[in-house]
Amino acid sequence: MSSSVLSGRFQGRETQFHIELLYGALFIGGFAYLAFRVDPRVAAFEGGLVVGYLLRVWEKMSIYERILQEAVSAEAETQVEEQVEAQVDRVEEEVDEQVEETVEETVEEQVGEQVEERVEEQVGEQVEETVEEQVGEQVEETVEETVEEQVEETVEERVEETVDEQVEEKVEAEVEERIDGEEESEAT
Repeated sequence: MSSSVLSGRFQGRETQFHIELLYGALFIGGFAYLAFRVDPRVAAFEGGLVVGYLLRVWEKMSIYERILQEAVSAEAETQVEEQVEAQVDRVEEEVDEQVEETVEETVEEQVGEQVEERVEEQVGEQVEETVEEQVGEQVEETVEETVEEQVEETVEERVEETVDEQVEEKVEAEVEERIDGEEESEAT
């Protein structure tokens, strides 16, 4: 704090002290005079001093109330800000958790459904094409290569990025099992 601010505060307090001292001296002097001699002018002056002093006290109280209200409102604003920030952080955490859970559930459901659909479509198409093209001994050699190539091409084109890896593994496994089963049943 600078010295001018400090001196301004002290001057204000000194001024208040001098006003209080003047009121006190006038009260004492007026009551002393009224004690020895009753004069209506002095009594009226004393009454005016009392009213003036009461107005001064009322002014001080209103100033103190305003300062107190400002302090309380500032503290309330601070507390509200802290609570809002805490709630925002908590809400963000809850949203992140719910999003993760929902995404995991949705991805698992979609992967399962898409795997079943694609396996049924691709197995039917690929078994028919492979059986018609290949006969006898060539079936065992070329089925694995053809099925793997066609499955990889079809799966990469149709499956979304987030589901791509899981769908591809499940489709290939299912297709190989069904084709091997078809080959064994045709071979016998």
